[in-house]
Order: sequence, then structure tokens, then C-alpha cells
Amino acid sequence: MRQILAAFIPLFALTLALPSPAAAQSKSAISYDASRNVFTMAPTIQKVTPGVVSISTIETEEADGSTIGGIGSGVIIDAEAGLILTNDHVIEDAQSITVILSDKRRYRATVRGQDPETDLALLEIPGTNLTALPVSASDDVLVGDIVIAVGNPFGLSHSVSTGIVSAIGRTDDNPLGYSDLIQTDAAINPGNSGGALVNSAGELIGINSALVSKQSGGGGIGFAIPAHTFRAIAAQLQVYGEVTRGSLGVMISPVTQDAQARLDLPHLNGAHIVEVTQNGAGFAAGLQVDDVVTEFAGREIGNSSDLRYAVGLVRPDTVSRLTYIRGGAVSEIDVIIRAKDYVQTAEIQNILEPASIN
Repeated sequence: MRQILAAFIPLFALTLALPSPAAAQSKSAISYDASRNVFTMAPTIQKVTPGVVSISTIETEEADGSTIGGIGSGVIIDAEAGLILTNDHVIEDAQSITVILSDKRRYRATVRGQDPETDLALLEIPGTNLTALPVSASDDVLVGDIVIAVGNPFGLSHSVSTGIVSAIGRTDDNPLGYSDLIQTDAAINPGNSGGALVNSAGELIGINSALVSKQSGGGGIGFAIPAHTFRAIAAQLQVYGEVTRGSLGVMISPVTQDAQARLDLPHLNGAHIVEVTQNGAGFAAGLQVDDVVTEFAGREIGNSSDLRYAVGLVRPDTVSRLTYIRGGAVSEIDVIIRAKDYVQTAEIQNILEPASIN
């Protein structure tokens, strides 16, 4: 990706065919305010903003007493425990971290855990009477969904903007990274990293993370870390303080048209197994060369990078259900994921190879 800025928030003049007042429902982001005769998102915003915090960090302190630090955003995911999710790059070099709530209360935060590979970090504050954002229980985010972003752009706390989901399942340029990002068309500004991306029901669906732009400052393509990622990462960080990734022990490749014809596959989706490591998790479960994995741990596998990403979110010794195609027949098996103790260069290379266009 071109220039990735540590920032994120949509700011988009959304043109909509507004519903009639009678059709505007309480669960919709847009409602009708009869007293003012206007359509508004204010009720949804008022529910969302208490769950979003501003983050101020100090990285170094100069001899004259001045400090160098940064600003960012975070989302309260557990009110009772005081847990806040943010981006790792917001706090990675911080000597001290201050969290500012929507009601202006300030707390010194401690780091519960960090995962640079997904750019997530979990903080804890000793605050009471906190408000957590409800996390979407579903991962059915669709292109075209209306989204609302709340964050701290340029230090302007609890700024709100809107946009739509432009794409899902985006990856970054790092073949070793674990990215499966939501793309939005909204404008991005520095300071929004770690903030909330919510759907029209006010449910958290993403943690705003990055911007790709040809120019500095904003106005590029924005990305957010989806719920199925931050749920898995936050759970490990809360319990262990770090993320341990699993391995399936196979080398994979995109499904080519040649492979589709040879293996009697109904489509080009899935991860084509081209080698099975002896004594790996896949070997122990009975996977073979030329099996094509189409689902793993409840997630559809559209390509080879999807499988690598999905396995990487699973902690070793976890039993995961895997669906695959062999000889034209669909089968399911349970796989006990093993520790990822090495990087298979060939696997990474296979992931990056384009599908055949023959």
C-alpha cells in the first residue's frame, strides 16, 4: 500500500433517499425528530459516543519539561473491567497513557497486552460507571452498509462522521501480517486510530486503523479491523497478555482454473493444499495434497490468504472444524491446531501467486 497513516475516521457527505417519518424505525441510524421536523442520527450518536475515548500518550520528556507524544482513540469493550481496545501503533512507544472519557474524566491506563501483527492493544483503566459499546454478534458486514465512525481526529475529541462499507476482506502489503480489513469510503484524519466503526444499529463492527493515501494528512481510503478479529485478539490479550498463533501445517495456493478442472471443483474459491507437513495439525487430521479448504472455524475461505489468516487467529490446542473438497465431495473434520513455531516461506510465496488466467 502506498502511504499508510496512523489515523482513521470517515467524514463523508452522505446522500440518502431518506425514509418517511413513519418508516424511520428506532433501530435505524436515521430517525425523524418531529419537534424539529428533521431527519437525524443524533439518538444513535448519543448512545455510541460514551463508549469511545480519547487517548493521549507521552513518549519522551525533554530536559526543559516539554513532552513528545501522540493522540489517538479507543473503544470501551468491558465497562466493569475497564477494558479499552485501541491500535497498537497508538501506544507502542508510550511511557505513559492517559484516557479521556466523553464526560471529561481522565485516567492513567495500563497496558494489558499488545499484538503488533493485527495492530491491536488492550488497555485497562480504574474508572467506574463506564459505558461499553455493544459489539456486533454477527459478522455479516456487507458492502454498502451505512457506518458511523467516532474518534479523536487532530485532538478534536468525539468527532463523528459517516460513510459506507466500500469493501471487506482487504489485506495489507505484509505477507506475514494478519489483516482482513473493512474498507470504507470515508475521509480519514490523524488521531482517529483505535476509534469505533459502528453500524446503523450502533453496534461496534470495526476498530479504525489505517489510511492509504497519495497525500499526507487525510482524504484517502480508510480501513478498520473487523469484529471477528478484535474479538479473538482481545480475548487472548485479556487472559494471556499476548497472542499465540496456531498453525495448520500445510502449504497452500490459490485455486487456479487448471486445478478447478482437474479436481472437479464447483468454483475457484478456497485454499488449495499443495503440501502437507508431516506431523503437523493437518497431517494428524488426515488432510491430503489437492484437498481444497472452503471453511475453517465457521468462516468461509475465499482464497488461500483467508485460511492463513483464520488459522492465525486460533490459539494452539484449539479444536476447529474444517470443511474441504476432495474428489468432488465435500467433507468436514475436526483439527487440533498446533503451535506456529516457524514461518513457511513457500507457503507465503504460494499465497502471493496470482490465480491462473488460462
